Order: sequence, then C-alpha cells, then structure tokens
Amino acid sequence: MIYQTLITPFRIEACRSDTGCAGGDYVILKSKEGIDIGKVLSLQKDETGSVYGEILRGVTNEDLQKRRELQEYEEFCLIEFKKAVEEFGVAMKPVYCHCQFDEERIMFYFTAEKRLEFRRLHRHISQKLNKRVVIKQIGVRDYSKLFGGVGPCGRNLCCSAFLTELKSISLRMAREQKLYVSPSKISGVCGKLLCCLNFEENFYTDFQERNLSRTMQADEEE
Repeated sequence: MIYQTLITPFRIEACRSDTGCAGGDYVILKSKEGIDIGKVLSLQKDETGSVYGEILRGVTNEDLQKRRELQEYEEFCLIEFKKAVEEFGVAMKPVYCHCQFDEERIMFYFTAEKRLEFRRLHRHISQKLNKRVVIKQIGVRDYSKLFGGVGPCGRNLCCSAFLTELKSISLRMAREQKLYVSPSKISGVCGKLLCCLNFEENFYTDFQERNLSRTMQADEEE
C-alpha cells in the first residue's frame, strides 16, 4: 500500500508500507535521502507512480521526544540561516527549517521575487552547521498556507484552513464570473488571485454551456 505522507508543510511524498496505516499516524520512513519522520495523510489510490520511500514503523514516545528536541535545533538553524542571508545580502526571506530525523540533512525554505544564485551562502551555512544542507524556494501562496492570516472576507485564509491543494487561479475565472475589477481588488494577502475564485468555476462553466445550448436551440427553432 502507498500512502501520501507529509514530511514538511511544503513536502508530501508517496511512501510504501507493508502494514496498514491510518490518516494522522506519525511514522518513521526511510528513503535514499535517509531516515525521517512524517505524518500519514491518506491512502494513495493510484499505485503506478514513483515512490519516495518506505514506511518502517509507527513512532514511539522516544521518537516524539527526539522530534521535539530537533524542533529546538531547527529554530537555532533558522536563526543562523537568517544571519547568513543578511551577511551575504541575498534578497530572500527564510521562512522554515526542517532537520531530518537522522540529523544527516537540513532543509531551508525561503520566498523571493525571482530565482536567486546562492552558492556562496549554501557553502557557508553548510560549513557553519557541519551538515548537508538543501535550500529550496517556495511560492508566496505556500508561505501564506503555513502561517495563515485573515482574508478580505474577514475569515481565516482558505489555504491554511482547509485547502489541501493550491490550484492555479487565472483572470479568466474572474471574467467568467463577471468580476471586471483590477487584479488588486481580487487578490489575497499573498498578492495572488483569490483561491475562492476557483470554488464556483465549475458552476459558471456549466451555466454558460447550458445557456449557450439554450440559445443555439432557440435559434434553430426560429
């Protein structure tokens, strides 16, 4: 069986298990990158895709205690990373740090307005922490999903409240819903178009198709 497993807030991988798992279970998994801890989200129906790793077992109290200790270490690493970013003058905003459960690898996530060159920064922080380091850029929508906030509607952001997949949103959706306003009026706190534009997309598409069908039928009758 293959399960969708959350490893970081920005990373979900397909992991195989010979024993049954339930959604919400914390597990120890093994991949070519090493040993890590993850949270089972759901059973993957399609088993034809690539598999990231293998679920070894459920977590123990000792595992959870070690994870809490690693979280303290992650805070330290993130502080050091922010200092290095400032020192090297790289135009990025560090937002999250994940230390692999076997402590062999550390992953830093950041947001930026464009793709960056940061080889010197990478070399510096790797030597500073004496660890294998991976630095990954994420989108502003992923950042908003992690930290949450309040949207222009006055409610918690959909991305942080219940959305599991951040689908692409286009101005075409706004036009089909007769929202002829500037993009800034229909953008969220992340600066991107509101996710809720996608909620009624199917309704408006179906409505327009049925309306077109009735118009064509009326023309034929005339």
